[in-house]
Amino acid sequence: MELIKDEKFRVYGAIIEDYVKFEGAALVVSDGNAAVAYADGLYKCVFRNGRDLPEYIKKFEIAGEVCAMNMPVDAPKLCGFDAKPCKSFAYLDPMPPVPDGAYTFRRLAPTLAEYVHKVYRNPGNADVEHIARLMRDKGVFGAFVGTALAGFIGRHGDGSMGLLEVDGKFRRRGVGSALEKFLVSYVMTFGRTPFCDSFVDNAASLALQRKLGLTEAENYTFWFEKQRREPGCITRM
Repeated sequence: MELIKDEKFRVYGAIIEDYVKFEGAALVVSDGNAAVAYADGLYKCVFRNGRDLPEYIKKFEIAGEVCAMNMPVDAPKLCGFDAKPCKSFAYLDPMPPVPDGAYTFRRLAPTLAEYVHKVYRNPGNADVEHIARLMRDKGVFGAFVGTALAGFIGRHGDGSMGLLEVDGKFRRRGVGSALEKFLVSYVMTFGRTPFCDSFVDNAASLALQRKLGLTEAENYTFWFEKQRREPGCITRM
């Protein structure tokens, strides 16, 4: 566990440790240069030197969905895959954020999966059944003003925060911030580390993470699909 215990990698270390402890991932390798954890078709990897990625892919026969962390911004060119850069964030404060009392928060029923899929503006390749599964397994939570649903937020299969959407009538009223504060507090009640990935071209998401006090990792994270012969890119959901 040498690498992920290094203070320099505390965001990435917290993500890997959460994945192993709470998502049942197997720690494929953990040495001074890399940590690789695997569960349900997803490899989450962090490298001291991002250029080592191809070596580890070959050595450990990594194939499927890959989340590669602490990578240089030009990693796709250097390592031979196609994906957009993300920034990883983790909430490392021991105390949760102060909740916003202007909204009521409730877990949404999976019967609303079709609505969530339709309204969410970044579904990627997720279909309605995938959204319903996330709602059953991880939970999607709504912020209500009276009986009106102002927005919702949830978690992806690896436990990361996401699925944030605010209804057009309620934008610029702090709903997104209130939803993420709620989810950070909810995740922390299980002893877990709240974390997320934001595309570098999503200025609003980056600003929100920084505003809420999440710690930003130094380098970049990439999500891509590694085939047995040729890598290809996927869309982060």
